[in-house]
Amino acid sequence: MRAVAVGATGATPEPMDLPAPRPAAGEVLVELAAASVNPIDAGIAEGRLPMPRVFPLVLGVDGAGRVTEVGEEVRGLAAGDLVHGQFLRAPLGHGTFAQYTVVTETPDSGALQPIPDGMPADVAAALPTAGMTALGALDAMGLRSGQSLLIAGATGGVGVFAVQLATARGVEVIATARPDADRWIRDLGAAATVDYTTGDVAALVRRSHGAVDAVLDLTDDPARFAANAALVRDGGAAVSVALVAGEDLLASDRIAVSNFMMRDKPDLLARITAEAAAGRISVPIQRAIALSEVPGALRRGAGARGKTVVRI
Repeated sequence: MRAVAVGATGATPEPMDLPAPRPAAGEVLVELAAASVNPIDAGIAEGRLPMPRVFPLVLGVDGAGRVTEVGEEVRGLAAGDLVHGQFLRAPLGHGTFAQYTVVTETPDSGALQPIPDGMPADVAAALPTAGMTALGALDAMGLRSGQSLLIAGATGGVGVFAVQLATARGVEVIATARPDADRWIRDLGAAATVDYTTGDVAALVRRSHGAVDAVLDLTDDPARFAANAALVRDGGAAVSVALVAGEDLLASDRIAVSNFMMRDKPDLLARITAEAAAGRISVPIQRAIALSEVPGALRRGAGARGKTVVRI
């Protein structure tokens, strides 16, 4: 089968011809129709996720496809079932940038569920990691209707879901975006945008909007996160999805500061999928690429807009 993998930790991801896997007890074999690109994919290639691994390590955590074979002890899935989710399990190496993958029926670090009737494979593959992250982070903040939220990194995969979900809760969203993305991110629900290319975001927001009730920071700059957190009113919240909140900020008694870690993934996946299936949120797929183009997409990494899906 064709796959995108690394031969060792830190190696450059590349297309490979590998044997198709077979499901062991408790596993299902999935023929993948689509996958999607997330920052965690490059992190796994570089060894930043502290989990056991096998090589060649096939990359990719999000995917959608058809179950073609089930191992012994599988009870809830059968050949022919359409499934999607975050295919994250130990050991790492059975990823979704491939024609086939094996995954446990209940992934120990991810989530797997049936695809709703009528949902395209591209959409089903684009939802899991980014959508679950956005939903979980907003849950953690506990924002109320009428409050304000600055989303730094709003045009990326997590950001486009967070903008829509927060707006649906009646939250006023201030989104960072380049001028050419202004109309697009406003159409998703942002009340205002800040052009982060023209200066310090915190200074620009302070000048145009004053304090905010919360910050959801999707960038990986500790200093920028600290500056954005200083905008938050007493009693508010600042969340870093990239885990860059330092110990001094985490100890703050003025605002609630946290490095977001996803929990209860099956519940989050079910909820974000239900939002998309009901048409309450859109899934902004900006690019559709072939499996052979995945290494280039991983190199581009930060700065990509919306979701990039891989059609397999």
